[in-house]
Amino acid sequence: MPNIPAELRRPTPSPSQANKASKASKASNASQANKARCDASSALPKPDGRINRSVVTRKKIVEALTALVFEGHITPTAEQVAQRADVGLRTVFRHFDDMDALYREISVDIDAQVQPLIQARLDAATWQERVLQSIGVRSDIYDRTAAMHVAAQVHRHESAYLAQNLMDSARLQRDLLRRLLPPAVAQNAPLLDALDLMLSFEAWIRLRREQGLQADAAREVMRLGVKALLATVKALD
Repeated sequence: MPNIPAELRRPTPSPSQANKASKASKASNASQANKARCDASSALPKPDGRINRSVVTRKKIVEALTALVFEGHITPTAEQVAQRADVGLRTVFRHFDDMDALYREISVDIDAQVQPLIQARLDAATWQERVLQSIGVRSDIYDRTAAMHVAAQVHRHESAYLAQNLMDSARLQRDLLRRLLPPAVAQNAPLLDALDLMLSFEAWIRLRREQGLQADAAREVMRLGVKALLATVKALD
């Protein structure tokens, strides 16, 4: 092996020097990996703050109108909604073209709340008992949405949407009743109409508001009326 001059020889690192070099290499690699992750993160699209604020503001407006109606303000103005939502009047109409559009938004929220109740399973033994059992489900829905129903009745003459929504609600109530009845009973038009009226939203509102009954008392009145109508089934046979 040729002799290499001492000044040209690569010095052999000591164990401690080798350990330091290894640690430095690992630290460098980790630093590069972190930088790569940061670069990748910065490349992702950032959420648009304006969109988030718009969603929050729209939600505040809807909640403001809902709160006003449920507090008894059956015909709240846009100014009242704006004040309750703590936004400008222009902001209300920037999010909703008119009050009708705002009621549409609230109807969607209410529909989502009552769907689980509508789909509740009635497990009583006979069809007559299931009809009576349905009073409890209906009364829960009615009490949750009565204020908005009354507001819709007030505004129906100026809103094609609300008028149609009320018609759809009445049709749904009738369909739910019809599903509980045997075909022969469902085909008895006067009996079906009488039961539909006795179990209606309007009957519940009359009992609760005009007659001032508590929920339990109103349910008992409905039960008495429905029982009396069901008792006529055999007599009609």
